Amino acid sequence: MAVSDAIIRACLLYEFKLGTKAAEAFRKICTAFGEGTIAERTGQKWFKKFSSGNENLEDEPRSGRPSIVNEDIKLAIEQDSSQTCQDLALRFNVSDETIRLHLHQLGKRWKLSKWVPYELSETNKLHRLTICSSLLSRHNLVPFFDVRRKMDCVLQQKTNISLASQ
Repeated sequence: MAVSDAIIRACLLYEFKLGTKAAEAFRKICTAFGEGTIAERTGQKWFKKFSSGNENLEDEPRSGRPSIVNEDIKLAIEQDSSQTCQDLALRFNVSDETIRLHLHQLGKRWKLSKWVPYELSETNKLHRLTICSSLLSRHNLVPFFDVRRKMDCVLQQKTNISLASQ
């Protein structure tokens, strides 16, 4: 079971307030939650933050290029599902691979020149069920899945063709 970062940070703050050293807190957390739960250097970083008076358990904002919001891409695809990754990349000023990754996270796949959901919706499933039921009912009335019947039709057509050519 993976332990959330929030729980680990709360444990580190608890150990810090008790006066435990960072290395000892690291050992205790790894004993309680399993080896590799936290790196010793990560524990030291949080202890340094706590000793400066900052007891906020949230990550600091990171520098670098901000990620585009999936909602913007989702809205763009809902408006026009035939847009390509290149079109969206130009629109949002990112690489087409970034667009592809975000669309994958949204569960979209490129099929028949448009972006479609990877998973079928309940409506799609119901529609497929209705079609299958209709085909089975039709087959019960006039068996069109019967291979022998198809062979008879093919033989009949060949006979008609040969008779017509005489």
